[in-house]
Amino acid sequence: MKGLFKSFFVLLFIIAGAAVLFAADSVTTPAKPAIDYTKAWISIGILAVAFIFFMTEWVRLEATALAVPVALVITGVLPAEQAFKDFANNWTLIFLFMFMMGEALFRTGFADKVGRWAVAKGKGREKLVMANIMIVAALLSSVLSNTGTTVCFLPIVLGVVSLAGFNTRGFMMALAFATSFGGTLTLIGTPPNGVVNGVMSKAGIPAFGFFEFALIGIPIAVIGIISFLTVGIKFLPKGQVDTNAEDYSGPKVEENFKYRTEKMWLAVGLFVFVIVIMAAGDYIPFIKKTLHINLLVAAALGATLVITTKCITWKEATAAVSWQTIFLFACMFPMSTALEKTGGVLMIAQSMNSIVAGSPMALLAGMVLVTVLLTQFASNTATTLIVAPIAIASAQGMGVNPAPILMGVAMGASLCFLTPIATPPNTIVLGPGQLKFIDYIKAGWLPQLITTILVIVLVPLIWKF
Repeated sequence: MKGLFKSFFVLLFIIAGAAVLFAADSVTTPAKPAIDYTKAWISIGILAVAFIFFMTEWVRLEATALAVPVALVITGVLPAEQAFKDFANNWTLIFLFMFMMGEALFRTGFADKVGRWAVAKGKGREKLVMANIMIVAALLSSVLSNTGTTVCFLPIVLGVVSLAGFNTRGFMMALAFATSFGGTLTLIGTPPNGVVNGVMSKAGIPAFGFFEFALIGIPIAVIGIISFLTVGIKFLPKGQVDTNAEDYSGPKVEENFKYRTEKMWLAVGLFVFVIVIMAAGDYIPFIKKTLHINLLVAAALGATLVITTKCITWKEATAAVSWQTIFLFACMFPMSTALEKTGGVLMIAQSMNSIVAGSPMALLAGMVLVTVLLTQFASNTATTLIVAPIAIASAQGMGVNPAPILMGVAMGASLCFLTPIATPPNTIVLGPGQLKFIDYIKAGWLPQLITTILVIVLVPLIWKF
């Protein structure tokens, strides 16, 4: 019966656009060549239903995402080949391959080595150990992705910190927040950064450089960690995690996990090699113009090398991929396409511009706040895919540079701390940390307030309107 109930809602989602079609036909709107009002309203209707499903999780996020291109095809908004082409989108594949690269650092013991070093340098002092773990996790998440870093560090923190008798629940929260801070440093640190670059490329706007995100990511990470350790630590949940409790839903600590330590420095070398190629491609013409190596090719090359050198097996490589992230990327990009082609983005952008009354600063603040609010209740990847095209249209309609608005959207989607579903790191530590919804509100309000203010203030100082 439960499965039938879910299937009913999936079917309802798929035909939602058709229902909106009748509503749209009854609305009298002035004809404008740039907007197909019928299809625009269908797209907006599908988007609204999708967002409700993302918030409620009546069905899995991946299933909701997959239903989006299906609904767009059935309602005639997009042809099938266009609705599903983003499974081969550059950014979808880049993140897929980088998940595999990150797994190599875990399986060869590098993440474990770094984590234990961070704990050892704390010399038994809980606050210093937490500081070390947050700093190391933030740095690693800039190149491993914040999701991959959280997954890699989770068993380390559970094992080492629990044995030391520290506040394990508080450390879980600190780990999640630190990786969110660190994810803002590079293009591959967090999915919203890649989404924004993908949307910019589609719109013909010069995308951000690999390390360009660090211009705002570094001050946010530094101030975020310092404020967390000085003031925010007081609001952390207290207590140790009981891995034998009925409500525990995390990994069992494996003290004798067999790492391929003989491959460790090979995996590290390959990872550094790929990151250097990715970062240097914008500055060394030989890489892009002669070797034809772009971000996607570099990521694919790295994944190939860690598998062929047996740093990881093929089974481990595929298991390391966050398929939720991949499906959200591939299935929500068509929504962006649909809203753009039908004029739905233009309709929403016109409404947004009328609210902010032509002020670029008000537009930035509004987009950041909307993104932060929506992301608390839905996937940050999905939210970015929805908001980014609107940000571009709003900025262009106002005649200002879209770059600062889009950077604000990317940061707003990555820096969300008030709910366990706001970001993948928040979700990952929920079960293992035996955390409650209220724990995120208590511990997250301060970093949320500080980072949101920093984004709104710093972005226009770095990227001019």
